[in-house]
Amino acid sequence: MKRVSYVVVFLLMMLFPTAVYGVTHARLVMDNVEVTGLDVPPIIVENRVMVPARGVFERVGGRVEWDDSNRRVTVHYGSYIIVMTINDTVAWRNGEPIFMDVPPIIHNNRTLIPLRFPAEAFGFCVDWDSTGRTAIINTNGQTWAPGPGGEHANPPPTNNNPSSNSSSVHIQAQSHPTTSINALLTPSDTGMAAYAIVASSAISDVNHFLLADNRLVVDIYNAVSNIDGPFLAYGPVSGVRSSQFSVSPDVTRVVFDLIGSAGYNISLSYDRRVVTVAFAVNNIYVTPNFNTHSDSLLIRGDILPSVRMSASYPAYLAMYVDNATINSAGVFMQGGAFVSHYEIQQRADGIVYIRMFMRDVWPSFSLSHGTDYVSVSLHGGLNGIRYDTWSRELRISRDVIPGMNIAQVRHNDEYSLNRYTIYLPIAADGLGLGTLHVGDDYINSVTVQRNGFGNAKLVFETSRIVAITIHETATEYIIRVRQPQDVHPIIIVIDPGHGGRDPGAIHHGVVEKDVVLAISHMVAEHLSRHTDIRVYMTRSADEFVELSDRTELANQMADVFVSIHANAVENRPHVSGIETWFMPNSRDNSRGFTSMQLAQIVQRHMVNATGAVDRGIKDYYDFVVLRDLTMPAVLVEVGFLTNAAEAARLATTAHQQQLARAIYEGIIEVLSTYGSRG
Repeated sequence: MKRVSYVVVFLLMMLFPTAVYGVTHARLVMDNVEVTGLDVPPIIVENRVMVPARGVFERVGGRVEWDDSNRRVTVHYGSYIIVMTINDTVAWRNGEPIFMDVPPIIHNNRTLIPLRFPAEAFGFCVDWDSTGRTAIINTNGQTWAPGPGGEHANPPPTNNNPSSNSSSVHIQAQSHPTTSINALLTPSDTGMAAYAIVASSAISDVNHFLLADNRLVVDIYNAVSNIDGPFLAYGPVSGVRSSQFSVSPDVTRVVFDLIGSAGYNISLSYDRRVVTVAFAVNNIYVTPNFNTHSDSLLIRGDILPSVRMSASYPAYLAMYVDNATINSAGVFMQGGAFVSHYEIQQRADGIVYIRMFMRDVWPSFSLSHGTDYVSVSLHGGLNGIRYDTWSRELRISRDVIPGMNIAQVRHNDEYSLNRYTIYLPIAADGLGLGTLHVGDDYINSVTVQRNGFGNAKLVFETSRIVAITIHETATEYIIRVRQPQDVHPIIIVIDPGHGGRDPGAIHHGVVEKDVVLAISHMVAEHLSRHTDIRVYMTRSADEFVELSDRTELANQMADVFVSIHANAVENRPHVSGIETWFMPNSRDNSRGFTSMQLAQIVQRHMVNATGAVDRGIKDYYDFVVLRDLTMPAVLVEVGFLTNAAEAARLATTAHQQQLARAIYEGIIEVLSTYGSRG
């Protein structure tokens, strides 16, 4: 019988080589709180503690991805990316190979990774209590108690100079006083295919890494940001943004969104005051395909060309290829269905300028692209309509839709779906039906459709949140695409906490994500009655939204940010009340009031309206959703779900309405007392 058992075990190990047999379980304590409720408990393999990757590291604000085809797990935390492969002892930290004692494994259909390696790589302090078989983690290297709601920060690692896969000059870290980042110069400023990040004094250290989605991240340590966008997108760069990534230590982060696999080089000037981010020039070739039915132009490069479109209706369609060189400049007489001829110029500023001159019929156009080319195709279907990417204006000739009353134009902003629709009070017959493919930093495409009454509707597929206005001239209707802050006097972002796969606290049958979403909708409804206020919500349904996406949305445009949560404290069912959190020592007072003043007024309104226990206002550095914001912001905790009576009240519509009304009145008092924008 024993022989049979050995054979069975041997076969199981051959069939499932990553399963662990006869495991020894371990306990895990993180920031003085034992971690429980994991899908798979921590186990000990070869004297190393193995933990479920997602269950542990997403608790501290990290992000874990699983690549099933390559059996690979990736852990993102702060400025670090660690890649590990099942049964492989070689891991990669920001492109640098690291050797582990034991490899990741699959156990009970869950990915388990060695705890110590990624934890210490992220700057955590890891300890082992052999008597209690307990692994102990402190996320900031010292013992500390977690804040409420589990919304902790991502403290930057102490090792600030990991290797990168770029061809950049090695930058040696030095010790210097805190500096200020005062300028981000674009290629139009530098006169070359490079950006320059300028500091007021010597820079201590620079770290950079390239993410899988072609985002180049540059972190400047011991540096306070005094720069603000928008910044010019140029060449292989489709977008640039900057933020104060962290304080204590101060880290300024600049992110470049790259088009494809663009080559780059990062260097630090001799006096250590200028970080230069340079990009390789793209060599392009243009191939026409003109015939009697359709016309197209193929623009191919070493990498994907950055093509911007503009139109001089009805003469020509223009294309600007950034950061590019071409040898075949000149005028080419090769007519087709729409194009009579085209010309190519090499400009001194590194732009290749292409114009396609039209015959009598003005077509619509579309863009398509592959890994190293962009194809511009012309086709009929739309009349008298064009989009100018320079001015971000859609222009419609009055010849095709005369007599339209623009006061009757209706708008539907579905910003969470990246869609904005305009309904025109006129038949679609004159415009025709079809799509204009735009592809600038704001609009991907504009499609002309019919609604149920036969009238025209314009569907804008957007790449960011926009505001759209319409006005008219003697010859055209001009639909302008703008940033929301350029149109709306006051912008408020309401953030319903948690959502989707993150339910938040669940006690006494009440789920945090549902309660706070209902309250948030009520607050937004109250605020939206004010014509000078535009409200955006970070989520309007039961969906998961990354904390970084919530703050990024707010930083684009918000005057006020309010995050709504419900509280919970284990094993203390008697605790109840309302509290409001804010970031201490807020640097941004340009709108006339601080986060602390906002917290004081909103807290007072909530307590007065509900009669709940007043737990006061509290400052806290490590709320991810507040830490990186650039406007007055608070996080309100509307009650404790661990208190049975308070949970029951929070589940009622009447109590939710009380809270929503109070939050709304607090915001209005702040705005009326201090103003909106400085």
